[in-house]
Amino acid sequence: MSKKKALVRLGFFIIIELVLVALAVWVFDPFYQYHKPFFGMKAVLNDRDNQMAGSVRNFSYDSVLMGSSVAENFDSGVLDRNYGCKTLKLIKASGSVADLLYYLDMAQEEHELRNVFWCLDVPSLNSSPQPTLYDDDIPRYLHTRTMLDDLPYLFNKDILFMKIPLMLASSKQNINTDGNAYNWADDKEFGARAALRVYERPKEKLAEQDFSNDKEDIEQSVALIEKQIEKHPQIQYRFIIPPFSMLWWDCAYTNGTLEKNFYILEQAVPRLLAFDNVEIYFFQNDYDVMCNLDYYMDMIHYSPDINQYMLEQLHGGRSPITLEEWDEIMLELRRNVESITHEEIYKYYSKEY
Repeated sequence: MSKKKALVRLGFFIIIELVLVALAVWVFDPFYQYHKPFFGMKAVLNDRDNQMAGSVRNFSYDSVLMGSSVAENFDSGVLDRNYGCKTLKLIKASGSVADLLYYLDMAQEEHELRNVFWCLDVPSLNSSPQPTLYDDDIPRYLHTRTMLDDLPYLFNKDILFMKIPLMLASSKQNINTDGNAYNWADDKEFGARAALRVYERPKEKLAEQDFSNDKEDIEQSVALIEKQIEKHPQIQYRFIIPPFSMLWWDCAYTNGTLEKNFYILEQAVPRLLAFDNVEIYFFQNDYDVMCNLDYYMDMIHYSPDINQYMLEQLHGGRSPITLEEWDEIMLELRRNVESITHEEIYKYYSKEY
């Protein structure tokens, strides 16, 4: 065989191999860039940053469940059963309001939504009002519709030899499927020992900080949510204010950020309650949960038992709060935090001040 023919044959085989690699990635599509799962496989959602945009574009749903990492362990199947809907999780770890609204806007471009269930935590309201989704770990090509920039996805040995086999195994074993998308709790330790490891209480209490420079970001974040609700009056928005642990509140107290946290709630909640298509379920005053460190793995992340408890309360367990109740709710929260910082915390730490 001549050298020229050998090179042509080699080139031909290389092209065939590349086509087969790209075809395999397209068919199995672990990031769901192009389609829902084929062959009756269950969707495996275990890589939130890489799978979020594709699942928003290509999955079937009429409702969304949004939030940061504290929302990942919700079983959205509970919502589907209780509200007769099909729910997709929109998650961004440490996600700001702007980040989550980026995904919500994308979902509304693709679907007519009936419900938005939003696990709205205090830190998300004290973040940049601009989306911060792109970094070295979240490539931009995942957020575009064209395939022209997808070469790093279609020709990627990690996708071919790691992501696809993991997806197939997880689908067969029902790991991170259905309502348990992005659930991370299985290999985590929950309990007082785990929670206390992450909080070294300061020896001295700092004075309350001036947070004037944060007020503009807080205002803009709340305004972004208001704009979203005004634009979609047909959607029912249900906000869940989750219970961070006593350690988180004591940390705010000792580091001088307590009043800022109160301010964020006082700015956001009454303004959201002004809308007819909004319900707010306030769990931050669940004192028995906040003070029971057996529910937590750190200062803010609670076990799936608390996630499911909140969903059960959402549907018939308790009523949404009202604007008329809000002042008393905030007064109760301040009393609870005072009890935590002056009494409950000393079950675990020596009294320094």
